[in-house]
Amino acid sequence: MNERRGNGGDIMRAKPWFLLVVLGCALSGLGGAEASADGGPADLFQKSYESEAAGKTQDALSTMDSLPSPQKEGYVAQLRRGWLLYKLGKNTESVEAYNKAIAAEPKSVEARDGAMLPLIALKRWADVETQAKEVMKSDAGNYYANLRLAFAYYNLARYAESAALYKKLAEMYPGDVDVRAGLGWALLKGGKAAEGLTELRAVLAFSPKNTLAKEGLAAAGVAN
Repeated sequence: MNERRGNGGDIMRAKPWFLLVVLGCALSGLGGAEASADGGPADLFQKSYESEAAGKTQDALSTMDSLPSPQKEGYVAQLRRGWLLYKLGKNTESVEAYNKAIAAEPKSVEARDGAMLPLIALKRWADVETQAKEVMKSDAGNYYANLRLAFAYYNLARYAESAALYKKLAEMYPGDVDVRAGLGWALLKGGKAAEGLTELRAVLAFSPKNTLAKEGLAAAGVAN
């Protein structure tokens, strides 16, 4: 099962950064001087958002890196740097930025949710497990934490634990094809072929071109 399976489109699903437009403007002055009317921290945050929206991710990151201290080391700036670095494929640096955000706000759920993305890309499954469990201490039902923990368990060959989490998610999100396909694969790998095939066929019943489900059936030697 490749990196996408079990996590599916969620890996590529962007955070709602439009919310950070407001947060960036509101929080950019924390711990330092107020932004100037032109070229201050708030303006740099806005410029970064606009560059990202225009598809200029590197420019968006460079703008964040030009923030003055202490805003540059602040929570929102590091959270955003983590996201932009992840989009650029600089996953190790992304993890470092997210860790700085977590250090600034240890109770943050969004920073830990974000950190799991580059960790998954780096296939650091034990670290994904750690971050997911930290999130679930304060937010047990967190969708992303449960989904990514199930994916990590799968890649750690802990199939029964993976299937249990996927099953819980499938009960809450029965129309989520990636969750259902992840459950099918975890069941297959865990030695429950009949249950796994049933789940994968259920996916194909409402998503007939689903690649994950088709590959699962093929891996089990069963025709679509």
